[in-house]
Amino acid sequence: MKLFKLIFCTLLTSTQFSLFAQIQGKWHSNFQVAGKSLLMDLEIQGIGRDGSITISIPDQPKMKPQLMEEYVLFSDSLSFNWNMISLSYAAKLQGDSIVGIMSQSGLSWKAVFYKEAQIAKTVAGKMQDPKAPFPYHQQELIVKADKKIQLAGTLILPEIEKNKSFPLVIMVSGSGAQDRDCEILGHRPFWVLADAMGRQGIASFRYDDRGVGKSSGSFKDATQVDFSNDLLAIISHLKKAYPQAKLYIYGHSEGGMTALRAAVENTQIAGIIESASVGSSGLEVLVDQQYFIPKASGYSEEEALWNQRFYAEGAKIAINSTEKTFSNLYKTWLSQAWDSIPSKLLAGASQEDVLGQMNAFFNNDWARQFLAFEAKPYLQQLNLPFLIINGAADVQVPPTKSQEAFRNNLSAVSLSKSTFLIVEGANHLFQHCNTCAVTEYASLEQTLDPTLIKATIDWILEQQRAHQ
Repeated sequence: MKLFKLIFCTLLTSTQFSLFAQIQGKWHSNFQVAGKSLLMDLEIQGIGRDGSITISIPDQPKMKPQLMEEYVLFSDSLSFNWNMISLSYAAKLQGDSIVGIMSQSGLSWKAVFYKEAQIAKTVAGKMQDPKAPFPYHQQELIVKADKKIQLAGTLILPEIEKNKSFPLVIMVSGSGAQDRDCEILGHRPFWVLADAMGRQGIASFRYDDRGVGKSSGSFKDATQVDFSNDLLAIISHLKKAYPQAKLYIYGHSEGGMTALRAAVENTQIAGIIESASVGSSGLEVLVDQQYFIPKASGYSEEEALWNQRFYAEGAKIAINSTEKTFSNLYKTWLSQAWDSIPSKLLAGASQEDVLGQMNAFFNNDWARQFLAFEAKPYLQQLNLPFLIINGAADVQVPPTKSQEAFRNNLSAVSLSKSTFLIVEGANHLFQHCNTCAVTEYASLEQTLDPTLIKATIDWILEQQRAHQ
């Protein structure tokens, strides 16, 4: 038996040596996913546990090459998990290329690596992307938020008389690092809406979040208060430049929370559009969505409820802990609950993996401010007209519950002036959806349901007429 194994291993080594040599070296890929083209390089050395896989992203030269800690490497195949961004890849050597499937956040796509360097491919725009000619002026505008932060954005100005009143909408994006177009999964909803408003004589300003695009600063260290201060600086700048303009805020999702924080500190706001935003509390919305998102994605009732528990416990612990104590407190709860958690929900993750994810999400100033946010104290201080608009199929901000919260928490004056609308068949991004799961966002061609666009424009023009 030992002699047979020795002969077999000798034969295997001799026949696979050329394959082993082929898989080593530097490989290049250019794949399209979620509406974007991405370049990625693999540096493969050795084989098995004595080998290594290193990833670099040519499009992002500031990012250091990432050595994969979790990988499998054979002479003719490989797989790895890039835990920092929850990206996985499994592939085989086929001729002169490595062919496999890459996955991240519920999306999967074919990724092929070649020995030859690749160049970025042009990605076709979405059907609603604005097209020239543009019947308005566009200009780059830089706003100083403080001595260190400069916010860059695009100002659209239709043909207007600057000495007369005109509507100017400041567009505020939701959670996550967003550019001025609020680009997500190949869609650019803020650009689509700004273009539509511009064609109807409505001015707008949309901007890159701090640390994103041409704006300076650090996004990962920013808090909700920082985002509110950025918006206040923009309000002051625009009001000084265009004193006769009537300023409105369009806040999508968390951007609506930012709008409320800023509006109570500046009396120059003429009205607010709360687009799929929070009328109750950050904590309540977060806990709700962590049930509805997995349910829409096909998880069972038990699995959805357990996912909700992960976040409910994390939120409770975050609110009542400090940066130094959060990890130990969550680890204690997780260890006690571990054996009861459905295996499908864990998808092979270890306790350390889950703890790392929860620590990254909850244990920071932004998360604690988000969880502590209560809309009512802000809404009660404001006597402004609101447009409260939600998608009926939104699994991130439950629409009926959101609208009820705004109705209950608006001041009496605001309530008498406000408009409420639920867009049938629309998801959180206001796309007309089919399954309406978060994982469907990228596959939908529509960027914004026309109902949202028309309702927003009609409401702004109605407010403007009321001021004349």
